[in-house]
Amino acid sequence: MDLIKINDAIMANKFLIETTCQLEKDFLNIGVNFDIRRPVRDYKQLFLFASILVNNLTKQDPKRILNLLYRIDLPKEKVQSEMQISTLDFSELLAELIVKRELQKVIMKNYYSKPENQ
Repeated sequence: MDLIKINDAIMANKFLIETTCQLEKDFLNIGVNFDIRRPVRDYKQLFLFASILVNNLTKQDPKRILNLLYRIDLPKEKVQSEMQISTLDFSELLAELIVKRELQKVIMKNYYSKPENQ
């Protein structure tokens, strides 16, 4: 799954509801409520909310962040390499990577759930 498809989906607000549900599920699995105000109107709102949660978690319980990264299959090496080239602060970058990874999972699930793609 290439980054262009993910960015295109973000620009079109495609899979927004499914991505929000996936984030909620994975955050709940690490014991964190993902109580975003609904309806979620766009990915910018999702990034901002996730950034606030990630920022709070990195200050209060960094082990949960590592658990989340493991759970969603976002390698630490990917985070470290993105930190080298990003202008975002750590929490913003991490939130962006988490949301994009969750969107990628939703896109792949959607693609492979169609019989013609099996």
